[in-house]
Amino acid sequence: FQMFNLLPFASGLDNILLGTRFAPERTARCTDPRAEALQLASDLGLAPDIVTNGTAGQLSVGQQQRIAAARAMIGNPALVLADEPTSALDAASQRAFLDLMFDRLRHAGSALLMVSHDHTLADRFDRVVELGSIARTMYITAQ
Repeated sequence: FQMFNLLPFASGLDNILLGTRFAPERTARCTDPRAEALQLASDLGLAPDIVTNGTAGQLSVGQQQRIAAARAMIGNPALVLADEPTSALDAASQRAFLDLMFDRLRHAGSALLMVSHDHTLADRFDRVVELGSIARTMYITAQ
């Protein structure tokens, strides 16, 4: 989501765990959902105190985006749909985020369908579909 749809009054951890609360099959794939949520957050460069203390509404846009990404990846879903997931990240964070996402997707046997304006990402994906009239590109990878 470009609007990350986080619960602004809940912690980052609670927002990540929402990915398991409404999908029992994703929860079943987590040995320890809380530990997995904290590991995802850490892998995305978020310190534990940022994730557990305070509320999502107090986080920067980049931090909120990473919380939303962790929520999408928790529980190894079969397919991740992502709309501009790297738009609020600097180049180094963008690379680290995509590396993490691809690693987790490969491990889970999941696929990613991602839409972005950033054409520099094309070589990282198995398939690229230009959506010319709306100046976006759809990137697809199947692990």
